[in-house]
Amino acid sequence: MLKKNLSTAVLLMVFLFSSTCLAAGSDLNETKFPDSLHSGLEYLLSLTSKDKNEPVDLKLIQKVLDFVVCPKNGDSLYYTDKLFGSPSAYYEFGINTDLQSVLEYIYHPDIPSFVFMPSSVRLSYWTQVNGQNQDLPELWTYISNSDCPVVIKGIEHVEITPDQFTGAYYRYDVDKVLILCKFREKNLLISISKQKDKSDVGRKGIVLGSDDNWDYFYSGRRGLSMPGLGWVSSYMYNSIGISFLYEVDSKKHVVKYAAFKWLRAGWADVNVVKNKHIHKGLIRYAKDLKMILEHPLLPEASELAKLFSDFENYSPENMREQVKSHLTALKNRYNGNKLSTGKNFPKNLNISKYLDQMTNREMYALLVVEYMKSILEKNQPLDNKLLVSKRQLDHSYIVP
Repeated sequence: MLKKNLSTAVLLMVFLFSSTCLAAGSDLNETKFPDSLHSGLEYLLSLTSKDKNEPVDLKLIQKVLDFVVCPKNGDSLYYTDKLFGSPSAYYEFGINTDLQSVLEYIYHPDIPSFVFMPSSVRLSYWTQVNGQNQDLPELWTYISNSDCPVVIKGIEHVEITPDQFTGAYYRYDVDKVLILCKFREKNLLISISKQKDKSDVGRKGIVLGSDDNWDYFYSGRRGLSMPGLGWVSSYMYNSIGISFLYEVDSKKHVVKYAAFKWLRAGWADVNVVKNKHIHKGLIRYAKDLKMILEHPLLPEASELAKLFSDFENYSPENMREQVKSHLTALKNRYNGNKLSTGKNFPKNLNISKYLDQMTNREMYALLVVEYMKSILEKNQPLDNKLLVSKRQLDHSYIVP
């Protein structure tokens, strides 16, 4: 018992130090949400239950929607006190495009959604849609007829990228609901997700160089990537997300993205997450999503879908060679020389043996994110064979 308490105290000190570092770079004032929002948020979360099959009643979330669309103090970190038993944060930002385009990219059945959140999610995929093993419907095609809410329920598997401080990454399943509807005669998509069970144990990862590079290493080994804490068995105990894509002005092409997030994670049932950690994670997610969707080199969704569909036809041998080439490039770049900054690639890693433990999904995820970087002409110094440009999107560069 003494050893457990001592270990818990050490871990808490580590995360308290992390919190101090975060607070030093933030001048936001924590502001509690009005309690009047709680019933609407609780109703939305209840929709993830498989037993909840009645029609969605938007009147029950009127106050939540009013809060989402209203102007706010940019110096505040909004949170819900004690709701869902987890720390929380709220963040919103604008995307300069229309909702139909956003839906066609993010919820296209042939475009992996994680390519739009590469610094937050390693891979994700739906394991069930409306009770069946099937693809997502083409949501964007329903947008003109969304007076009656279109509801999609399912289960999604998620694996996140390494934490910037601890290096830990996790995998888990979520119950998910998508609601396409209208609010104040404008298009709105509501996304609700609730973690099903405790996550898989946290594993050691590395953010290679700057987080903006979207380069990560996944060891597959349990623990934290911190000196003296490699033994820690950490978990995500609870993760809830309720987000809104609200088309502020379809003519001017402006969509407001607003997200409520709750998260509880740590070790030995001790939560170490603070509101500011969650807020920082939302900013990390938003930065990439906005940049990619607004990027002038981003191909049409139909082109991108064709490109990523072709990846699925790669033979395991071909995919392995492509990934091996990329890992070798990462090892050469992040080797501790004067040109590399931040954390480096493991020096003694046997890439061939490492490839043997990678699944096809993991290799696919790495390749599609690398192609997205290439299309956007990001991170070119890798000198990787995978690099392409938008001018090459005629499929001639794809090797079967």
